[in-house]
Amino acid sequence: MSDDLSQSQYDLAAIIVQITRELGTGVEHLRAEQLVVESRSSSPGDFEAKWQDWLTAAVKSLGLQVRQLEIARDEAFSLAENGALLVGRIGERSTPALLMKQAGNKASIFVAAQDESSQLSADSLPPDYSIDDANGEPEKSSWLLVSDAEFSHEHASKFEDNPVRRFFALLRAEWSDVWVVAVFAFFAGLLNLATPIAVEALVNLVAFGRLLQPLLVLSILLFGFLSFAAMMRALQTFVVEIIQRRLFVRIAADLAYRFPRINRESLHEHYGPELANRFFDVVTLQKVVAQLLLDGMAIILTTFIGMAVLAFYHPWLLGFDVLLLVIVVGGVYLLGRGAIKSGIDESKEKYRLAAWLEDVIRCSVGFKLAGGAEFAIDRANLITAEYLAARRAHFALLFRQMLFILSLQAIAGTVLLGFGGWLVIQRQLTLGQLVAAELIVATILGSLAKLGKHIEGFYDVIASVDKLGHLFDIEIEPQDGVLALNPGTGARLRLTEVRHSAGGPLLNRGLTLSAESGERIALLLPYETGSCVLFDVLYGLRLPEGGHVEIEHSDPRDLNPETLRSAVALVRGAEIFEGTIAENVHLGRPGVSMSDVRWALHLAGILDDVLRLPEGLDTPLNATGLPLRYIQQHLLMLARAVAAKPRVLLIDGLLDLLGDVQFHSVYEALCDPSREWTLLVATAKPEVASRFERTVEIDSEAKR
Repeated sequence: MSDDLSQSQYDLAAIIVQITRELGTGVEHLRAEQLVVESRSSSPGDFEAKWQDWLTAAVKSLGLQVRQLEIARDEAFSLAENGALLVGRIGERSTPALLMKQAGNKASIFVAAQDESSQLSADSLPPDYSIDDANGEPEKSSWLLVSDAEFSHEHASKFEDNPVRRFFALLRAEWSDVWVVAVFAFFAGLLNLATPIAVEALVNLVAFGRLLQPLLVLSILLFGFLSFAAMMRALQTFVVEIIQRRLFVRIAADLAYRFPRINRESLHEHYGPELANRFFDVVTLQKVVAQLLLDGMAIILTTFIGMAVLAFYHPWLLGFDVLLLVIVVGGVYLLGRGAIKSGIDESKEKYRLAAWLEDVIRCSVGFKLAGGAEFAIDRANLITAEYLAARRAHFALLFRQMLFILSLQAIAGTVLLGFGGWLVIQRQLTLGQLVAAELIVATILGSLAKLGKHIEGFYDVIASVDKLGHLFDIEIEPQDGVLALNPGTGARLRLTEVRHSAGGPLLNRGLTLSAESGERIALLLPYETGSCVLFDVLYGLRLPEGGHVEIEHSDPRDLNPETLRSAVALVRGAEIFEGTIAENVHLGRPGVSMSDVRWALHLAGILDDVLRLPEGLDTPLNATGLPLRYIQQHLLMLARAVAAKPRVLLIDGLLDLLGDVQFHSVYEALCDPSREWTLLVATAKPEVASRFERTVEIDSEAKR
């Protein structure tokens, strides 16, 4: 144990190690100890009050997801028995414990202090693990639910060129339930054979003039078997519904985790909102997976079970089975070559059209110009024509597969009737067996006729997985890094020969700049000279291509993204989401209270305007920022940035938008001596820059 770790913090590191082992990532104990030390430095305090914050920060830096739950002990054990990893206090024990699933689907409690991991159920806990409220009910407590990111970038990239493999990888987490569906389908298929077997028995009864009583017994048995088959089908439907829900939740949760962490440079060739539209392919994924698991699996199992029964009737029918199976598999595969690619091409054209329509409605003023509407229609017609061409190419492959299956259905049914009749004439089959065989083959061929629909569904789901794969393959920022900056309020900045090819004159020749803690600096430069890129580098959105940056003696590249952005705030443009004004300011950050929201709005000079609205801070905003006016929307971004009291505040062009009265008010608030942040303001107006204690004129590189 390291000297600077208490026993409790050492135990916390042991829990982190155990979590990574359970999730298959693995981390050394010394690394876990280092993460605990850094987390403690970034959020000092007593272990009792802070251990959850430390564990959350440490685990997130390893690229894992953490959610806080308020649940009872029994609920925690139930989640653990279903594969969840939870960390929390159990009863009166002072040491946090890890709940995890072990053999036999029992919840195991890992307590690092005792170096133990034993299987315990919620009903067999020792007294010190249990605590009830005044009514004798299990008391709810705080638990941390730890899970892996659904698709890491490295994992997803393995399937970049193989959407079929990606599809099965996506279903891997559902394999246990898929097997349950398969078992139900198998027994349902067996029970459905009761019909042809009952028909065979009925034909024999009629042929030999038996009594009515056996017919009644036969009918009752058939009803029982078919009822059980129906029950199996109902259970299948229920399990498949659960799989559909989990697919939706898993993908939604993964993208919600991934999108805020996207590497900005990986989005240069994409328009974010249009890219997010690919999420709707999860609906296709849900529906087609349900069809394949219910109908597709039933078709396959019914076919094999029926063929197995035919094989028992006569060896020649076994040969017929094998030949039919080879022809079906070979024909579908050979005739469908290229269909997956053509289905993906069709899907791409569909999204091109959706993106164009989105652009038209986004640029509604521009397309109202004379001739603009006609241009919108012409471009839509062009993309529609390309979509139709892609659809025709895909359907041609699909249609020849369907023609093959339908032709095979007619040929195989005719061959079996003639061949089976010959076997009856030769007294190698009974009449009842022939009728049963015809019913079985009719069922098999009817299933094959339905196969065309499911083949098309398979191509659709592969195209959908390909589109979702674009989202999974977008690179996200590394989540590791140092978890603590040197303590303090402001922060010192050092830029030494910082270069970036996208930074224009400002960063092409290399920028050297220093700022002391609490200093207010104006960068006087035209917008096109690269202030955006410079602030991107300071905010960690881009990496410098040359030189280096220091923030309080730390390189931003070495810092955990959350650590960096808890110290550095950037104000640029209006980024408003659908939510209340208060939500757009605090963003759910635990360190930002409602009093901080009011303080930040007051600093930005719009608190009175907000309070005059009918719902005040709870006024809902849409994505365009209404009902706030243009300037108010930008000042709202300033309030969002300062609400968490950053150590470095970067303002890119906002002050240039303000009138004299607003500028004076905001300037006085930003530069108040009680605000200890380091302030960098990019401006193209000399009159704005002149108000600051120091101005850097980038064109002349003169400093004053």
